[in-house]
Amino acid sequence: MSKRRWSKFWWQDYERDPALRLCSLAAQGLWMRLLCLMHEAEPYGYLCVNHRPLHTRQLAQMLGVPAPQIQRLMAELREAGVYSLTPDGLVFCRRLLRDKAASDLGAQWGRTGGNPSLKPAARSAPGASAAAATTGTPSHAGTQSGAGEGLTTAPHAPLKHQEAEAESEAESSLTAFGPDGDARTHLFKTGLLFLKRVTGRPERSCRALLGKWLKMLADDAATVLAVLAECEAFNPAEPVSWLEATIRHRLAAEAATEAAASTAIATAAAPATATAATAGQNSLTPDTPPRASPHAQRMAAWATVPDLEGV
Repeated sequence: MSKRRWSKFWWQDYERDPALRLCSLAAQGLWMRLLCLMHEAEPYGYLCVNHRPLHTRQLAQMLGVPAPQIQRLMAELREAGVYSLTPDGLVFCRRLLRDKAASDLGAQWGRTGGNPSLKPAARSAPGASAAAATTGTPSHAGTQSGAGEGLTTAPHAPLKHQEAEAESEAESSLTAFGPDGDARTHLFKTGLLFLKRVTGRPERSCRALLGKWLKMLADDAATVLAVLAECEAFNPAEPVSWLEATIRHRLAAEAATEAAASTAIATAAAPATATAATAGQNSLTPDTPPRASPHAQRMAAWATVPDLEGV
């Protein structure tokens, strides 16, 4: 069994592989099963068990399907160029070998203190760039002699690190635009490229998504760029769903903040209004004459009645 318990699987590369997409769904399913076998194989990336190649009859027995069907699907994969063969006819996966080469090179750099091309001392050392570009990888050619003999591999050509390829697809940062730059223009350039890369959607669909998010955020392009930058850093499995949820969460947070601010303003204004009303009432009190009692009113009325004794 291979010593590699896990490996990075580039889902977008698998979905976008034109050779694999030309094959039938049954052939694609067989290829996924073969990838699992080659990941566990020794040497890594070759379709073999215990250094012995797997034949059609053995594959049929392991996968539980008839041998003629395995032979037909393998021919379909071979015709599309999905896998390669050694001169002795051993099936191997080119991508698994490249990923193994990149992983081995990274482990070698880790034991020596990191990538020599990024260290200042390594730049001045003679031959440092040559050492950084050299990789020891399994060859496409292998030898198979007897039943009990193993497979031997030869050095492979220098290969580019897959993570470096993925990082180089982004032309520039999503949040870096100067004081003279327009956020909306930057969004429909760098942001659009990033959205096409992470979603695999066509440009028209990505433009529609950006327009929808701009409408939700009241045409705030800077905020959309900030959310895209968060998505780039977080790297979610479902970027569109994650972006939708993040934008809706921002809108809900802004609405809650505005409601809290309105409540605070109303609460602060209520005591002042009550105080002003009380002060107004107190200021009118001295100018208003006091109301007479009923007895005083009756006495005042009798005072206007003439005296009859002198008549």
